[in-house]
Amino acid sequence: MRIILSKNLLTTLVVGLSLLAVASTAQAESMDEALRLYKSKNYSDAAFAFYDVLQNDPNPDNRDKAEIYLAETLFKSELYVPALFYYTDIFKVGRTNRYYLNAVEGLLKIQEALHDWVLVPSLVNENLDPEGFVNLGPEEIARVNYMIGQLSFTQGKNQDARAFLEYVSPESSFHAKARYLLGILEIRTGNPEQALPHFRAVMDIIPDDSPSQDLLEVRGLAQVGAGRAAYGLGRYAESADHYAVVPRFSRHWFTAMYESAWSYYKQDEYGRALGELHSITAPYFSKRHIPEAYVIQGTTYFINCQWDRVRRAVKTYKGTYEPMLAQLKGYLGENRGPTEIYRDVVDGGNGKFSVEIARETRRSKRFRDYHFLLEHIKWEGREVLENPIWRGTRLAEDLSAIIEQHREDLEPVVGVWVKRQLVNRQAMLQNFQSQVELLDFEVTDAEAEWLAQGREILKGRRRRLPRPDIPNDQWQHWNFDGEYWKGELGFFQHSIRSECE
Repeated sequence: MRIILSKNLLTTLVVGLSLLAVASTAQAESMDEALRLYKSKNYSDAAFAFYDVLQNDPNPDNRDKAEIYLAETLFKSELYVPALFYYTDIFKVGRTNRYYLNAVEGLLKIQEALHDWVLVPSLVNENLDPEGFVNLGPEEIARVNYMIGQLSFTQGKNQDARAFLEYVSPESSFHAKARYLLGILEIRTGNPEQALPHFRAVMDIIPDDSPSQDLLEVRGLAQVGAGRAAYGLGRYAESADHYAVVPRFSRHWFTAMYESAWSYYKQDEYGRALGELHSITAPYFSKRHIPEAYVIQGTTYFINCQWDRVRRAVKTYKGTYEPMLAQLKGYLGENRGPTEIYRDVVDGGNGKFSVEIARETRRSKRFRDYHFLLEHIKWEGREVLENPIWRGTRLAEDLSAIIEQHREDLEPVVGVWVKRQLVNRQAMLQNFQSQVELLDFEVTDAEAEWLAQGREILKGRRRRLPRPDIPNDQWQHWNFDGEYWKGELGFFQHSIRSECE
């Protein structure tokens, strides 16, 4: 059977084929121009050109290439959230897309750039493909294992967390971080003895003169973790030793002094306990949240029958932290959305609860990372709207919609986490309040007993006691004269004598 085409139809087909060829050539030229703009670092124009190819080119290979380059272009413009959107689109297709590994690498870069605990870790965890990831570099594989291990840890999935964290290569830069989390995992599961080797390993891996501030922070966390683990085992001298090696004025130094006061108290070294409290209550730390300091102080004086000083500690606590607790209870008792709670913490409580509570909540690394992420998303939204090349285009509309959707989805998630921190802070304050009320009751009972025996309970100025022991000739002693000097912080030690009979 033969098919006969009319001359007119044949002419139409020839013209049609010619138009397709022209269109194909035009799109190829568009891709070449986009690549030229990208290589010349003209990222705004390049993004616009890649977007045009992605939307209009009939060739799927060109569209795939345009999408990965659009993601890379947006990343280099620090528009991480839209870049995340396009990397994700490729990543979810899987290994059938030839740019799959490039997308995985892009996602990992975004996770680092955004200090992201949520978006990329959840995405990679839900679409984990061990066979596809095997072609990543060793450091990237270690990052994936650490990232999913950390996510599992925060979700309370202890078994999954352990499996991923233990698989982080010792040669990677994430090994020390993984060991630290494994130590915390042992404490969480009731094995503080098994936690100590992990913390010691971190201190061995990261030298105290490491040029990386990020790793030095992990080292400090491990030192504090070791102090807590030893304290939980009742090894108070060892606990104090771990706290003592945290470098002065480092990020975790205050915490180490604060917690070591209990370690010294447990060893009956009351003068050293009070000395640590003397440092942390100095004006230098005036913005710190220190309710437990007055619990330790009052308890130490109570053991030594110094009722007037117990009263002073109780009075200070009640005057400062009772109103703070009542205000926080009232705030959390009202029906507030998580986004509002997050914003109130950012704004220092907004007059609704203590700025000290807000400041303490903001101090954690998790909060700082969440806040960085949300603030960067706001910045990205402004950048897209203010870009003169994109203004009024479909590209700007799409990028703005992507950014805004992520902001709307993330703020409530962060707000829920922030609310949980405030609830925990309330529970701790309630616990300290109970301890202070018990101290108040006990000291009243003790005073009544002393009065019944005809003994004196009011003290005037106490005579000066002998100076504390000097460890060696590298140390000097001088008396506190009422002025705080920065160089003296951490070196205070009290002389205290029991007044019990």
